[in-house]
Amino acid sequence: MSAVHGPKSAQQIRQDTVRENGGQMTGQQMMKESVKMINSAAGAPMSQDFIDKASIDALMLAVMSEKAEILEETLREQVQEVRTKNNKLKDANKIMAKARAAKKGSKESSKTEMPQEVKEFFAKNDISWGSGGGKIDPNQTHKLNSGEWDLAIENMKGWTESLTSSSQLDMTKLQSTSGKFNQTFEMMSQFISKYYRTGDNIIKNI
Repeated sequence: MSAVHGPKSAQQIRQDTVRENGGQMTGQQMMKESVKMINSAAGAPMSQDFIDKASIDALMLAVMSEKAEILEETLREQVQEVRTKNNKLKDANKIMAKARAAKKGSKESSKTEMPQEVKEFFAKNDISWGSGGGKIDPNQTHKLNSGEWDLAIENMKGWTESLTSSSQLDMTKLQSTSGKFNQTFEMMSQFISKYYRTGDNIIKNI
């Protein structure tokens, strides 16, 4: 006679899902698997209309799962945005060093040529290089005296500071979204554990 197994615990669900996904498991995968199992335990196969057939527990779990799925996607987008801006800041620091190096040989009465990388960075990021707000054409030669270099570098510093402020704001949003996701996932885990503890108690008292 085959052994009769009781409902799986939240930890067992997590372990099974991890194995099925080759050792990798996202919150979304964990939640979808849990919804499927609770709904199945309630006698409502996934092939049937979920809203009509699912138990209240499964419906609540589905709502939490959808919320977590949205938060997880938002979290990924925000992480990518922060990474993109951080990479821009790294590039900006390198270009700033090149601009300062190019300025060294200039004086008020003598000019030095703007390096190609600096021109391309100014053009790509729409940074002005003169007092009139003029934009760089990377296909032309640009020679600056010391005063013009100072203004171009100052404009670039302003652009960098603006990007830094924007990146800090993105980090604040990222931390907030991460906190909400972790809270939702924790509620999910507690709900699953509570559900199966209740099921265990019912089975023991039969």
